[in-house]
Amino acid sequence: MKPSRFGSLQRLLDAYDHCAERGIAAYGGGQFELGPGRGQVQYLSSLFHPDASNDVAPGGYNDPAVPSGLLPSPLPRLAEPTGFRWG
Repeated sequence: MKPSRFGSLQRLLDAYDHCAERGIAAYGGGQFELGPGRGQVQYLSSLFHPDASNDVAPGGYNDPAVPSGLLPSPLPRLAEPTGFRWG
């Protein structure tokens, strides 16, 4: 699921509904969004398919020398108090 490829938010949510109704596991993907888009794609993944595979992990998980202290998967849902993004 690459949210930015669906166009409108309604079409994206329809796709999530389609998968849920049919028991289809979604793979969380992105185009390696930067800025606000990165937090948004991470938040959508945490809401709609937190236990599924994805390639939208926070930056530290992609580091070749993974730093200690990172939380295990699945990560908790961390909504920002304002806006729409993973905190």
